[in-house]
Amino acid sequence: MRNRIHLMLALVAAVALVAAPAFAAGTVGEKAPAFSLSDLDGNTHSLADYEGKVVVLEWINPNCPFSDRHAKEETMAGLADKHGEVVWLAINSTAPEHKDFLQKSEHAEWAAERAVDYAILYDESGDVGHAYDAKTTPHMYVIDEAGNIAYNGAIDDDQAGRKEQAERDNYVDGALVAHTAGSSIDPASTRPYGCSVKY
Repeated sequence: MRNRIHLMLALVAAVALVAAPAFAAGTVGEKAPAFSLSDLDGNTHSLADYEGKVVVLEWINPNCPFSDRHAKEETMAGLADKHGEVVWLAINSTAPEHKDFLQKSEHAEWAAERAVDYAILYDESGDVGHAYDAKTTPHMYVIDEAGNIAYNGAIDDDQAGRKEQAERDNYVDGALVAHTAGSSIDPASTRPYGCSVKY
């Protein structure tokens, strides 16, 4: 009888393992988590608003040297302009109690100085960042027209910032070009670099 009970428990555990999600949050090929966040002007942006469009998400923190460097170099703004049909959204998941937190007015001043002209969304609870498993600023995601994650990782291959922009392998640019051409994205996942997200 005891052996039969053990066997039944083992079968239940096996079924539970099979039924458990096979992918972590933010995994390429999985549905992008839904969200609704307000931007610096108080306008609400929901992922559902952009159904049928390609969306790029950029985790951002003006007090992070990596975010600031890419803003100074216009890495993100240049790509947003190059791929004009793509929706580009930055998300700041810095907790209000953290020293890196900026009021929306302060963030808007920084954005104006750096010519960041796409929407910057505030995720003060960190819920959206955790849903995507965003780890760094920047951490990049490309979401396809069907709402699935097509790319997850770093902006490029130049963590140290020693290369000229033309010499870098810009993974997000490559992902967008490949997707537009109907080709597979390679690499579709890389290790993001930058400051940790200040949840």
